[in-house]
Amino acid sequence: MDACCYIVSSTCSEAMIIDPGGDTERILDCLEQKKLHPVILVNTHGHGDHIGANKELKEKFPDIKICIHTDDAEMLEDPFKNLSLLGGKRYSSPPACRTLNHDDKIKLNGHEFKVLHLPGHTPGGIGIYTDSTDNGDAPILFSGDTLFAGGYGRTDLPGGSHNHLLQSIKECIFKLDENTVIYPGHGSSTTVKAEKERFK
Repeated sequence: MDACCYIVSSTCSEAMIIDPGGDTERILDCLEQKKLHPVILVNTHGHGDHIGANKELKEKFPDIKICIHTDDAEMLEDPFKNLSLLGGKRYSSPPACRTLNHDDKIKLNGHEFKVLHLPGHTPGGIGIYTDSTDNGDAPILFSGDTLFAGGYGRTDLPGGSHNHLLQSIKECIFKLDENTVIYPGHGSSTTVKAEKERFK
C-alpha cells in the first residue's frame, strides 16, 4: 500500500515507531542496524495499512506501548473496522496500551511530541508534532493520512468527513510554523509553507 513507517530516535537507544503498516522484517532490520529499542508505537489512525505490523512488533517487544486516538481505538482489533479485509489481509492488532487525545504529550529521550487531533480521514486521525528538535532544526509533523505532498487523505471510507478533514488542515496544520517539515502517511515529505501555497 506504499504507506510510510517512521522510526524516531535521537542520541539514546530508545525509539518510537509511527505507523508500522507491514514489512516487519525491514523494520526489525533497521532497528538492529541502528541498535534501537522501540518503547512507543503510535498509529496515526486505525486503517490496516498503518497497523499491519503492530501484532508482530508487540510480540517481539512486549513492553512497547501501542498508542492511538480514543476514537480509532476499536479499529485495532477488528479487521472489518480497520478495513484490512479490503486489501486481502486480516489484521488484528493488540489493543491500545494508551489512548490519545488532542494536546496529549508523548515523551521520548528528553523530547516532547504533541498529539494533534486531525479528524476527517478517520474520526480519530492524529498528527504527531514536535518543535523539540536537535541543532535548531525545523519543527516536525507526522501527519498520517490527513495531509500529503500535494494532496490530502480520502474521505469516502467509513467515518470519513471531507468537511472535518479540510477543517483539520486549515485550522490546525496550517497554523503551525510554516517551516514545519511534514512527514505524511504516504509519499514524500513536504512543508507547511508548500502545502499552504498549493491550497491557494
